[in-house]
Amino acid sequence: MADYHIIGGDGKEYGPYPPEKIRELLVENRLRATSQVRPQGGDWIALGEVPELVPPPVTQPTLQSNPPAPQGSYNPQAYVAPTGYTQQPPNNGLAVTGMILGISTWVLSCCCGFVPILGIFARFLSLATPIAGLICSLIARSQIKQSGGTQGGEGMALAGIITSALYLLLVLVGIILILLGVAAFTQFSRP
Repeated sequence: MADYHIIGGDGKEYGPYPPEKIRELLVENRLRATSQVRPQGGDWIALGEVPELVPPPVTQPTLQSNPPAPQGSYNPQAYVAPTGYTQQPPNNGLAVTGMILGISTWVLSCCCGFVPILGIFARFLSLATPIAGLICSLIARSQIKQSGGTQGGEGMALAGIITSALYLLLVLVGIILILLGVAAFTQFSRP
């Protein structure tokens, strides 16, 4: 058996390789039947034209029809899902949105509120986000309950309700304290 040179996919010549190596490259789809090969000292030809380089065809096992089941031995069992894995229903989009708005309210007011120019914008935005977060979370909670288990995210909706409502309550308490302070100041400043 002679060794062969091959032309690779990059157009370069490689080899010499023994026939076993070339058959291995064919099986790995690194060479094709149209790839050019030449025996040492010979002319270039297509690999498929050299019988000793082409691996024998892979035979498919013959499919047999299912033999009939013996009488009285068929006993179907109910399918039991494997334990430890349950697929959760997809989260409601409004629940995710409500939770993000509720959390971002606190970030905007606490962290961004003290940045010189961004702070003014963040303070105004932090008054709108808890209202939107509360509305989204309440709608999402209602949709999740009506879905009959096909939607998830009730915890996210609850987190959105709590964070948004807590912030709105804090703003309301702040407004009441400011109004009480103004009323007390006007009361004591009269002559």
